Amino acid sequence: MPYTGIVLALVAVHLALFLILLGHWVAAAGMWPKAARAFADVYEQRPVRALLVGVFTYGPLIVLLLTSGNVPNPLYKIVALIGGFGAILFGFIGTSGLALRIGRNLSPSADIWQQALRGGVMLALVFITPFLGWLFLLHVGLASGFGAFLLARPWKSKSAEPFAVPATAAPVEMPVAATASLS
Repeated sequence: MPYTGIVLALVAVHLALFLILLGHWVAAAGMWPKAARAFADVYEQRPVRALLVGVFTYGPLIVLLLTSGNVPNPLYKIVALIGGFGAILFGFIGTSGLALRIGRNLSPSADIWQQALRGGVMLALVFITPFLGWLFLLHVGLASGFGAFLLARPWKSKSAEPFAVPATAAPVEMPVAATASLS
């Protein structure tokens, strides 16, 4: 009978991880739809470059996070923790573009959040696959998401076009009762 508790605990951990991954991707696509579209475009146009940029930038930050316990200076330790967890967060945000890219192929006519949800379900199922997903695909996916985040540069927003003011405005005539009360 003790094995039932272990099995149920593993199922609960998998379900929680599935919902956490899905929540990050749908929330990122909902809060920053332009950035999520830019991340998806990076995955569409140059996915290998996103992976390579991510491996060479995300990798050292994660190694720094994992070895932060050995750093004697508390200030450096805090910087290492912030940098590592920030890289993971930006990896999740960038991977929302991959979920959106998969969702675009599954349902091209749906809204952006529905595409992110459908693609996120497929991607989360791949990431929670035992052993291969946990040990390899999740880390490669987060590294490519971090690379897509860096390549899309969402912090460099394109200058918004100014509000268009009509060149000729029709004169507004005031009613007679309104002009009498003004005098």
